[in-house]
Amino acid sequence: MLLVDVLEEYLDEAEFRWLQWERALEAPDFTPVETAEREERLLAYLEGLTDTDALDTVVRPAFDSENAPRISAAAHALLGLGEVDEVLVRLRGAEAPARAAILRALEVSEAPRLGARLLELLKLEDTVLQAGVLEALAFRQEAPAGVLARFFTHDEARARVAALRGAPSLLEEAVRRHLPALLDSAHPGTRAAAMEAGLTSGVRMAWEACRKEVRAAPGAHAREAMVLLALGGDEAETSLLVDLLESAELRAHALWALGFSGRVAAMESCVKHLAVPEVARLAGEALSAMTGLRLEGSFALPPGETPEGAPVPPEEQESLDADLTPHPADNLPWPDVAAVKDWWAQNHARFVTGTRYLQGQPFSGPVLVEALESSPMRRRHVLARELAIRTRGQHRIPTRAFTHRQREALARAQATHLRAAPLASTLR
Repeated sequence: MLLVDVLEEYLDEAEFRWLQWERALEAPDFTPVETAEREERLLAYLEGLTDTDALDTVVRPAFDSENAPRISAAAHALLGLGEVDEVLVRLRGAEAPARAAILRALEVSEAPRLGARLLELLKLEDTVLQAGVLEALAFRQEAPAGVLARFFTHDEARARVAALRGAPSLLEEAVRRHLPALLDSAHPGTRAAAMEAGLTSGVRMAWEACRKEVRAAPGAHAREAMVLLALGGDEAETSLLVDLLESAELRAHALWALGFSGRVAAMESCVKHLAVPEVARLAGEALSAMTGLRLEGSFALPPGETPEGAPVPPEEQESLDADLTPHPADNLPWPDVAAVKDWWAQNHARFVTGTRYLQGQPFSGPVLVEALESSPMRRRHVLARELAIRTRGQHRIPTRAFTHRQREALARAQATHLRAAPLASTLR
């Protein structure tokens, strides 16, 4: 009985730590080092569950839960015990929420030969299952190019997106036969994935599609195109994004994208929006990412203090429809507007129009890798995509995997040489 109590405690802790780890991966106030510390505690409890005594007592019963982190922890424990067949059977029979939780465990598991077993599931006729499995294979970077190519025209949009994201670089035949139609797809996610895959493959038509998406009076669905335009553009593309700040609907998306542009015009726009309560924290985050100014100490309001006109937190709203789901941006600091503007007045002269900046330094390959090692977690996902684009898919950092895998990938990228010029000048 004592052993069962201990194992149940391990599972409870693993469930809690899994949720905390997932939140850290998207957090604006966690670095890779801090995330690794949180992850270490999770892995300790997961290891405690890889005991045959835990199978029937706590691990298998956990699949009856409706709690996704609990199911992910249980699936990870089963995989660690070598019960791959059982996990795949449970995957096939699970409903959507539980299936997603099992797939998440499959993404990060290091069970031997797991990729080959997942490839076998792609032969089944369940299109929804195929899409989920393909996402896991793409995440694990274990999907062969020929397999991915078969899904570029799949009926399930989710499968098309997964195939495009899983491809380190498109073969010339895929560019010729499939990319134009994918860039013109009616599905926004497919278009965005095709743009990124095309840019990673060095194809100019993907860049033109990206510019077209942002120019065509975009809605929120164009957020990914905005980000790609910021990563690869010059002063002209930055101006396009700055113009979008006039739209209240697009302002938050445009500020997020502008934070990756590193251009002086973007910095100036962020400074102007520090006093707009609805987007002040996003403007501060973007300015910080470009200039290297840390919004802490005298540059941020004290914890718990908010500026006049700040939106009412969801938990304090009277509406029953208020969204109470935690959002990463909720943990951003409120900038002290006067202090930050004073800093900008004293420092703006060292930022030169025509140069792109990241963390206060002129953009370069080493600076990008350095930023991936130290930036807040939620920004690293975009930075990793830029590294993949600029190295033609050679270096892909799995920013939602366990941190030791991320460190290994970053170590391989240390010596990479990439052109810091706007993407348009590097495309064919």
